[in-house]
Order: sequence, then structure tokens, then C-alpha cells
Amino acid sequence: MFLEMGATVLGLIQGVLVMLNKRSNWIFYILQMAFLIVFSVINHLYGDVVNNSIYFVMGIVGFILWNKSETSKITSASMKEKLIYILIMALGTLGVSAILKNTDDPLPLLDAFTTVSSLVATYYMMKKKIDTWIIWFVNDIFYAIEYFILPDQALYLFALNVVWTFMAVGSYINWKRIMKKGEAND
Repeated sequence: MFLEMGATVLGLIQGVLVMLNKRSNWIFYILQMAFLIVFSVINHLYGDVVNNSIYFVMGIVGFILWNKSETSKITSASMKEKLIYILIMALGTLGVSAILKNTDDPLPLLDAFTTVSSLVATYYMMKKKIDTWIIWFVNDIFYAIEYFILPDQALYLFALNVVWTFMAVGSYINWKRIMKKGEAND
């Protein structure tokens, strides 16, 4: 329960900071990933173990990138980028699911989808593409479902993902406002 609660608190702090376009969000993101790696190992969510380990590294890269002038402005993904990320999410989910079906993962298809779509969303968050919030919105709904139907329900993480679903909407609205003004991050 400690890991769930710690990840939840760190995730809420990070969520508010990224919604406000603050570079410091990445510090809380990195800490949250450390908690989630341990949680995922304990619960045999192997896709999430890999996912959260990659996120840990992506958090460090995000912190560095958000300090660069060329990535300080929020932009929208091109149509080509949108088609690519949809294709990556579809094919990636099928591939990762096939691997996870050979483990004791209790929810291989759901775990695969949340794993792949989270990686895509995090990549676009690092690149400050507003599209990240559409991907996160869908992802957070499916993560909430995953944590709710786990054999040993992860209720704190379920609640966190319900909150994040609403925060994705707020983040999209705020980033859209910032994008229109042409502001850089703090």
C-alpha cells in the first residue's frame, strides 16, 4: 500500500506541474517511476516493469529536453505523426500482448495497450506535443480499468488514474491556451 500511496502522491504533484507546463514536473515523474517499478514487480505486471523503467529514463531525458529552447514551445503533431503513433500503438499492443500472454500477467492485452500507449504519450509529452493529452486521456481510462480489475485491486492507483483522466482534459485546455499565446515553459 505504501508504494501505491507514494506513487499516487508523486503522480498528483507531477500531474499538476506538467499541466502548468513546469519543468520541475519531471523530478516528481522520475520519483514516481521508481515507486511504480517496485509496485509492478511485486504484482507481476511485467509490461509495466519494462514500461516504468523506460519512463524512468524518459523522465531524465524530458527534464533535459524541457530546458532546450527548441523544445520549449508547445506544438501539435503533424498528420503523418498522428498516423504513425496510432499505428505504433495498434501494432505495439498486439506484439507486447503476444509476449505477455506467455507470462503470469493477469491482464496481458490491457497491460500491453497501457504499456505501449503510455510510451507514445510520454514521448509526445517530452516533445511538448499537445496530442499527448488525447493519448493520455484514453490511456488513463484504460489504466483505471486495469488497476480496478486486478485480482488484488490497486485502488490508490485506480483513483489516481481517474483523477489523471480529468487532468488530461485540463492539461489539454491549458496547453492549448499556452500554445496560442506562444509561451515557453518555466
